[in-house]
Amino acid sequence: MADVETKKLYARKSSGLVRTIGMFGAMVFGVHCISLSSSGFIPFSWVASAWPGASIIGVLTVAMFLSLFHAFTYASIGSAMPRSGADYTLASRTLSPQFAFASSFTLAVFSAMVSGALIAWIPSGIIPTLFQSMGIIFNNEGFKEFAKWSGTPTGIIVIGTICLVIVYLLMILPTRTIVTILEIGFILGVIAWIIIYISLGSAKGPEHFKAAWDKFMGAGNYDSVIPAAEAAGMKWDPRVGTMTLAGLIMGFWVFYGYYIPTFFAGEVKQASKNLLAGSWASLIVTWAIFVGGAILLQRLTPLKWIAAEGYLANNTDKFAMPWITFYAAILKPNIILVALVALGWLYTMINLAQTYFFYTSRIIFAWAFDRLIPEKISNVNPKLHSPVVAITIIAIISEIGIIDAATGGVMGAQLNFVFFAVITQIVPVLAMTLFPFLKPDLYDQSPDIVRMKLGKIPVITIIGGITLAYLLWMIIASFLFPAVGGRIGPGVLGTLVGMYAVGFIIYYVTRSYRLKKEGIDIAWTFKSIPPV
Repeated sequence: MADVETKKLYARKSSGLVRTIGMFGAMVFGVHCISLSSSGFIPFSWVASAWPGASIIGVLTVAMFLSLFHAFTYASIGSAMPRSGADYTLASRTLSPQFAFASSFTLAVFSAMVSGALIAWIPSGIIPTLFQSMGIIFNNEGFKEFAKWSGTPTGIIVIGTICLVIVYLLMILPTRTIVTILEIGFILGVIAWIIIYISLGSAKGPEHFKAAWDKFMGAGNYDSVIPAAEAAGMKWDPRVGTMTLAGLIMGFWVFYGYYIPTFFAGEVKQASKNLLAGSWASLIVTWAIFVGGAILLQRLTPLKWIAAEGYLANNTDKFAMPWITFYAAILKPNIILVALVALGWLYTMINLAQTYFFYTSRIIFAWAFDRLIPEKISNVNPKLHSPVVAITIIAIISEIGIIDAATGGVMGAQLNFVFFAVITQIVPVLAMTLFPFLKPDLYDQSPDIVRMKLGKIPVITIIGGITLAYLLWMIIASFLFPAVGGRIGPGVLGTLVGMYAVGFIIYYVTRSYRLKKEGIDIAWTFKSIPPV
């Protein structure tokens, strides 16, 4: 191995990235990737309408509980390998560099595409919802027209591209500045939810909500919602098993993102403590906020009505407004309060896109640092202390995602992404589960969170096994329940296989090139740990 040590295995002797993210910062990243705005809509619209009869509170609770195991597994991955792209780095050193890279490549490309789809949701979903609400409440035709134009393909591309430029400019800033921007967004998001709480809490009871609804949606509209949904095919199933099943399927969709600091573990201070604390805190905080909204809303209107309004919006052409922001706004139609909620929703949507840019850029940074792709991609700007080239690549792919969303639909892309994300996580989770046995030397040097044992069995092997079972169940559920798992047809599966194939091709082409031009077998790289 002496000859190997004289060759250039890594882009340089240090990553150039600085550990500046603490526990609160890790939590804020997780909260924003879950999203107080986009996921704030999901329980009251898509979850309720996809599983009519399932308790929103129950679904959220089952989902959050299961996600705690997944969060522990990923926090352990980042703790064992506190580097950029920790899941790729650990899996490539533990199981197989080819499979690890192919999985990571697929995840990163689709994440970048979905960052564009999420940005596109600002003009296609968030702006129409907020401005349509304000147009109805304040009888403003200009708001309604803007909401309508915003959702057109032209509006999505124009507004989406403007938002993309904003996100890009924010993301090339130093990490500490980015964290500050996200922390401001967290405060604005919480303020928006406090206003929603106050508005819902101010209502005297169901009759007050019904009167407010009919005032803005038309006389008799409230009473027509459930019959209209049932006539359209809504089936009511209040069994506990339905709620549990919904939580098993929907959880990863609602709460996706709590674990993303693992992807940039190299910039997290005291990773062995802050990764787990941050991911669990983000889960519990968002769960509590969404459940609080559900409790206050169900005080005013039955769960069946909430499910019916969501069902009409998602399965019929009937005009419906199943949005928690609208429910609150009709009870307190104050322009200042409504505007503050709108500001919080739009700001946190930008924050959501920021988190995708951040974690995907660090993943491809890790590949470049391993010299699997051009090492210049891992360059860190000396003034901004950020990987500008990597972020630029993500921005380009994200713009493709915006255009795709403008022509093909945002929600389908997001649902399919959950399927892709689950598939790509099988390799790193399996690697972490077997880590104590395949890499005993590294395991013995790992932090306490990784080395904990239950008797003679490593805790991470037990929890990793539970996480694997959860991932496998979500893959199966995507085919058993296509209405919520995404429509996984031949085209989607073909795309997934194609992306993996591209990942394998890149690996072997790079290996051949390095061996011919430099006399370096990149397989040597994966026998060592990248420098900090």
